[in-house]
Amino acid sequence: MRKIEKTFTYPVWDEWRMNSFTQGKTGTFTYKGPEFLTFEVQNDPASPDYGKESGWCLWTKADLERPSGMDITRVTVDCKENPLLCEIGNDDGKDEQVLMRRQREWKILWDAPDGYMDVEYTDELEPRDVYDEWNITYNFDTQEFVLGVHDWEATGTNKALTWQDLRDVRDADLHDTDAKVGQSDAPESIQDGWKNFRQQLRDLPSVMEARGYEPWQAVMMWPVQPKDMRDPDTSSDPEDPYRDGAFAIDVGIAAQKVAGKK
Repeated sequence: MRKIEKTFTYPVWDEWRMNSFTQGKTGTFTYKGPEFLTFEVQNDPASPDYGKESGWCLWTKADLERPSGMDITRVTVDCKENPLLCEIGNDDGKDEQVLMRRQREWKILWDAPDGYMDVEYTDELEPRDVYDEWNITYNFDTQEFVLGVHDWEATGTNKALTWQDLRDVRDADLHDTDAKVGQSDAPESIQDGWKNFRQQLRDLPSVMEARGYEPWQAVMMWPVQPKDMRDPDTSSDPEDPYRDGAFAIDVGIAAQKVAGKK
């Protein structure tokens, strides 16, 4: 399949992670990928996933020759005509885009007290910041795809949240970390980290309210979760190279530097 590059503009939010598009703001991005993408769409009207894209796009000859189920309709998109859709749906990984996500400049939107996570934003947007690759649907009547935005209200920007809502989430986190306290097989420094984390969870509502933050802001400023010997990927510590798979990326960059390629 031939690869193309297509620069396009696309709508972005009025404010960072606020799902309002009333101001006509746009971003510019360059799609780099297959010239055509084939989406697999659920075609059974009785299915709750009717019209939803399956989550994987096809472009190689081998994939396109593979048979699909009776409840699947394949729809091929010309990426020269719809580069935004192809950018969101494209599963053809690009190493330079992964690096761009990690290396772009982030600025503090809301400054959290020590031990809590700042809320940051970046002016270097990409379409996947706004649009959700798992929320692509196809309208069989109009024969058009519809892109869904990330539901940020469900993950923190819901201004209807109350302090009690925040405490309910906090209490669930406290319950989940009960077993972290007194880990006999862990160094004292790690045990102390979890004890401190739990105290910061307890203090979260009062600390944030004293700073003048609303509950919908405070729920995004959770304490920095310490490293866990048993599950290091769960750490939210920005200094922990194991978090969110970042370690593998950092190792790759280090190897390039050693080889004189970076």
